[in-house]
Amino acid sequence: MNIPFGEMKRVFDVIKHYDQKIDKNFKIPLEEYESRYKKIWVELEKRKIDLGFFFWYREMPGDGIYLTGYNPTIERASGVIAVNKRPMLIAGPESGILSREVGLNLQTEFVNEFSIPDEYYEGIERADLAEIIHDYAGKITRIGYLTSDDLIPAKFMSFLHTSFGKDIEVVDASDILEELRYEKSDAEFKCMEQADMIACAAVRAMLSIAKPGIRESELAAVGDFTVKALGGCGYGFETIVNSSERCRTVIGPASNRVINEGEIVQIGCSPSFEGYKGVCRRAFVMGERNEAQKRYFEVMNEGFRRAKEMLYQVCENDLPSNLIDLAARDYFATELVDGISMKNFHFYSTCHGTGLTECLEKMVITPTKEELYGENVGIMLDLGCYGHPNSDICGGCVEDAFIKKGNEAFHFSDMPIDVQNLVGKEIQL
Repeated sequence: MNIPFGEMKRVFDVIKHYDQKIDKNFKIPLEEYESRYKKIWVELEKRKIDLGFFFWYREMPGDGIYLTGYNPTIERASGVIAVNKRPMLIAGPESGILSREVGLNLQTEFVNEFSIPDEYYEGIERADLAEIIHDYAGKITRIGYLTSDDLIPAKFMSFLHTSFGKDIEVVDASDILEELRYEKSDAEFKCMEQADMIACAAVRAMLSIAKPGIRESELAAVGDFTVKALGGCGYGFETIVNSSERCRTVIGPASNRVINEGEIVQIGCSPSFEGYKGVCRRAFVMGERNEAQKRYFEVMNEGFRRAKEMLYQVCENDLPSNLIDLAARDYFATELVDGISMKNFHFYSTCHGTGLTECLEKMVITPTKEELYGENVGIMLDLGCYGHPNSDICGGCVEDAFIKKGNEAFHFSDMPIDVQNLVGKEIQL
């Protein structure tokens, strides 16, 4: 590994600095899960739904973690919930055993459908999927799928339609969990805050040992080491380290490419704490910036500052969410970088929702969507500028997480917008 022990001490110092800010013992209180069930019961009863079905896997974990606190590894999982009944978890036997760690004591059934295909398990009885659901729910005339139908595999949608009688009605009830997950509790905000601090630590650690000649994968290894050392338990996306032409991708994982002097580099980390995601993404130049790079970062960073300022105004005054995107987009339309309008490179919308996933939550803002934010929600301000033909400035990003509580927005990151001065530097304890 191209990182001498003396330089790794910088990483240990970063971990020491952030460790005191994180409560690794914190968990979502068990009673909060019970309150979630009650809210779902109300909605199911209102819609005359006898059985709610939800489905998840590691990359799309939101609905399942929200109701069970469990996320499968390799295997997929599903669950069902009925009025006045706690959920039944349906899983494979390898990672399904881990659901006990949460402490909810949910009924858990192992079935072939969620096991590793063709695997044999000594002493494990796997139940019949239709039979256990019948036993759990009793008479079923109306089923509501609580997870979006673009996430539930076709065979399970077919199962819902064909396994409970010819007159069964299956309806889309995915808005129930979408809305419940959108509005956050104080405990959820606490998890997100801790995940954000871990993300900042991981990025700061990567910056501290960045130097010409290091490989992207080596930088990413330092970020991953820091995440796990500080209590992170997974990722919203694989740790990002891209350099030079590889910066044209938005969320590319690290490769074994050697990073050279003068190249643009983007790094990012999205740790998971108790299932909730944080984020920190930044870009820098390995060495001195040339004139085009100076101009690129000047404009991109100013765009982020304007969007951030507007985010606070939008939250404080209940303004349309698209104003955040327009604050950066309209500014970029007035600025040239290397002779080309920066508006051409504002690649995607400037904010998205967050929580149990990094970016696959309600709601993404667009330049034209005037929807107001909810009351207590997670927001990631994600300003990416990609696609410039000059490979010296072909892609970069500034991304931080915010939470909105009532009419106040809070920002937990301690990372400066421009991190160039942190490259190769130890943290001051």
